[in-house]
Amino acid sequence: MEELQKYKAVFDQFDTSGDKKIGKDELKAAMAQMGHHPSDDVIDMAFEELDKDQSGFLNFPEFMEFCQMQPPPDNGAGFRQGFQELDTDGSGYIGVDELREIFKRTGAKISEPMLQKVAAKLGGEDGRISFEEFVSMMQSHQE
Repeated sequence: MEELQKYKAVFDQFDTSGDKKIGKDELKAAMAQMGHHPSDDVIDMAFEELDKDQSGFLNFPEFMEFCQMQPPPDNGAGFRQGFQELDTDGSGYIGVDELREIFKRTGAKISEPMLQKVAAKLGGEDGRISFEEFVSMMQSHQE
């Protein structure tokens, strides 16, 4: 019940017009207040899924459904530990070789051209994933 009250208080705080609904920017600010940092893509997908009447806003039940989809906030320590485990050479980046090993460990078969595309998509032009890119990727894919 305490969690429900917390979510209701946050919802009401960001429902500045008092019309019992919040938009995308308000949702993002509300989630940040609760320690979550979903990407714009996640917010857009949430609206597609949860905005049942396609009004462009979420009412409180829709907002609660979105909140319950979110993982517990990570204070950064979990991301740092995960990144360090994947950065096997200690370079401060997850490179193509490390990505190849990750795919190999999971049993996924990936061609070299596809591996290069994945590296470029996740790590930019240099194909190396920095800690900041890793955190951004993890936060945007936590649903």
